[in-house]
Amino acid sequence: MANSIVAIRAYRDGLHLIIRPHLSIAEVEEAIQQEMSRMNQPLVGASVQIDLKCPLLKAEEMAYLKSKLQETYNLTVRSIEAFDEQAPPPIAAAPTTHALPQRTEMPNNSRDSEPSRIIPYTIRSGQTEDFPQGSLIIYGDVNSGAEVRAGGDIVVLGALRGNAHAGINGRLSAVVIAMDLVPVQLQIGNFISRRPINQKPRGYPEIARIGVEDVIIVEKFVKF
Repeated sequence: MANSIVAIRAYRDGLHLIIRPHLSIAEVEEAIQQEMSRMNQPLVGASVQIDLKCPLLKAEEMAYLKSKLQETYNLTVRSIEAFDEQAPPPIAAAPTTHALPQRTEMPNNSRDSEPSRIIPYTIRSGQTEDFPQGSLIIYGDVNSGAEVRAGGDIVVLGALRGNAHAGINGRLSAVVIAMDLVPVQLQIGNFISRRPINQKPRGYPEIARIGVEDVIIVEKFVKF
């Protein structure tokens, strides 16, 4: 069962370690150990953002915690942010050069409550990763001939060269993000887009989503 003090969540900009109201740094440390033991995959070498809920940790406690995460779990703290307990979790927003069409979605499709699955390796030709319950975050490439499918978003921290289908349960607000977005076929909900012949990587992260005209658009990914 998840504890009420800390939680590890995967959002579109990476891993977040959420620390909620606590009594002591020892309590926080024990809760982190429990949360890590629940993970079905190691997070060795990953970076995390620490999201602090009030009351905040002291400066010396934060320094100790950063050192402990590095030494014990080989995690790097990339940033520390303070949030009001009622604020939504930080999610990298899509660029605003196109307006999203208005769509009605069920409450359980909210990214706030949706699980995410982390794949800490490259998905090779002939392999398929399917996660209809939520979003997929892949620490590697998706090679040509491979396929990834998710009920929510798909984030590839590498090159996406195979097939990707986000929003397989009909979520049209799902997105696909990759460092090199050159898929053979891209699908969001029931909308399909295929790669132009000889398309080359553009050298920057891109996001694919459904635009206002109900077609899949691909543009440079911008984190707000």
